[in-house]
Amino acid sequence: MSDEVIVVGGGVGGLACAIDLAARGRRVRLLEKNDDLGGKARRVRAAGAELDGGPTVLTMLWVFEELFDHAGESFRSRLTLDRADRLARHGWSGGTRLDLFADGQRSADAIGEVFGAREARAYLKFCDDARKIFQLSENAFLRSQRLTLPGVIKEFGARGLAALARLDSHRSMWGSLQKRFREPRLRQLFGRYATYVGSSPFETPATLNMIAYVESEGVYRARGGMRGLVHALASLAESLGVTIERGVHVDRIVVKGRQAVGVETAGAFRPAPAVVFNGDVSALGTGLLGEHPARVVKATPPESRSLSAVTWAMKARAEGMALIHHNVLFCDDYPAEFEALLGRQRVPAEPTVYICAQDRGDEPIPGDEPERLLVLVNAPPTGDRPERWTERERERCTEAMTGVLAEAGVTLHSTAATQTTPVEFEKLFPATGGALYGPRWRGARSVLARAGASTAIDGLYVAGGSVHPGPGVPMAALSGRRAAEKVHEDLPSTLRSPRGATSGTTSTG
Repeated sequence: MSDEVIVVGGGVGGLACAIDLAARGRRVRLLEKNDDLGGKARRVRAAGAELDGGPTVLTMLWVFEELFDHAGESFRSRLTLDRADRLARHGWSGGTRLDLFADGQRSADAIGEVFGAREARAYLKFCDDARKIFQLSENAFLRSQRLTLPGVIKEFGARGLAALARLDSHRSMWGSLQKRFREPRLRQLFGRYATYVGSSPFETPATLNMIAYVESEGVYRARGGMRGLVHALASLAESLGVTIERGVHVDRIVVKGRQAVGVETAGAFRPAPAVVFNGDVSALGTGLLGEHPARVVKATPPESRSLSAVTWAMKARAEGMALIHHNVLFCDDYPAEFEALLGRQRVPAEPTVYICAQDRGDEPIPGDEPERLLVLVNAPPTGDRPERWTERERERCTEAMTGVLAEAGVTLHSTAATQTTPVEFEKLFPATGGALYGPRWRGARSVLARAGASTAIDGLYVAGGSVHPGPGVPMAALSGRRAAEKVHEDLPSTLRSPRGATSGTTSTG
């Protein structure tokens, strides 16, 4: 039996797992089916330009600093980052505008100017409560293998259940925001954080209000886009001795008895003492990688999937509202948007629209020339039902998007755009229906229910946004580290000497 651990999937979680294992002295081989690494941190071509087609910024920078520190390297030496001063520009029909800033008091002042002093005070209290939720959850949730009641009690002692209540998981995000803000547009703005994990603010536990604190701690743009992060991770992995193979499709994970013993690629068996699958658990649960994993790993039921998206990558000239890097244009009826998405499973007639102006920073610049834009609206995870995504439906989505922009005073002049729907996302991430965030967060139990790194098959582990601690670039990296931790604990200690990263190594990623 080979002593080389196999990681299947070169997304952020898989790369983080490979780095951590190699830093612990394990031999690692990472297999990626595509020619490019990165998973959902992908690049899209449009009008001769390349754009980030997934995540566009970094938060929770400490996750990557700790990962690189553990490998004997400095994260900042591998990637140049710009910290955003202005987090996002928000707009509504009728011309209302509101910017949020990294400085909380500056955001409060902006809210006070637009919506009044009472709402500014409510915002500062909201931020303080979000900070407390994050601090309570950091060790018991983010840094744990899984959040469990015994784990909470162990972390907080006799105060465990009281601490769990302070995580605010007993009510919905929307219920919490209704208590805090009188202004419906502020409820809408902060309720949008639920969509960061592909969920609805009307279902998501208010625990996820901590996302507001995460953003206040720092939002960063990587020089070269998110591809720069992927290159930094791949370069570090290779400098630690990880073998990365691209364009290799894993047909199945080979299991003997209750033990994973390797993988099969193109009819060839590759032995391994442990296999880490970095992908959506539904690919395992539906049998795409063999019948044995499907017996023990549950696929996400269609009714529990997170949201998908329709995106347009383009070069366009923007008129109207001056854009910054992050821009959100809201619809008028937020409950109707989620009723359409989750009830009728259609892109709403008036969706909230996100625009990432990828060549811009904190300050607006003249928009006289075409620039790289990624435009996104949320969509139902019905990519495995392609009959729903006719040409007319795709056109309707474009019309709905441009209609909301027009109401908010934004016009995009584009000659061509690359549109991606849940059908294309299903092809990229099979067995998901195009869901981009794993299972949807629904109620208090969802905080406790997400799968951990271990499975019921010895030697088979999982990482990625569909498992604990959840979706998003830093969370995926944390999932990879938790998987590496379990692999290292479970395997015999026949290790080579841990290697420090070699400065100056370049990646072929």
